[in-house]
Amino acid sequence: MKHNNMKDLRHELNGIDSSILSLLKDRFALIHEASLIKKNTNEIRDHARIEEVITGIRSQSKELGIDENTMEYLWRFLIELSIRYEFDHFDD
Repeated sequence: MKHNNMKDLRHELNGIDSSILSLLKDRFALIHEASLIKKNTNEIRDHARIEEVITGIRSQSKELGIDENTMEYLWRFLIELSIRYEFDHFDD
């Protein structure tokens, strides 16, 4: 066990959450660029690309020893948020 108390554990979790948030900012900036590149809303949901991403996430999860099903669920949720963002910002 790495931590002896919840205060230290939570401090480390908060740092990880900040890092994740910063990466999500970068990811959504790219999603915004994608919404500018795409010519119409029919291009937003790319089923083949979604499955390609999920396959990669499952593979990476397995290599890292992370539960593949949990990571697939998380990424499908992230993808849906990204798609919603693209629809909401398509005409920006």
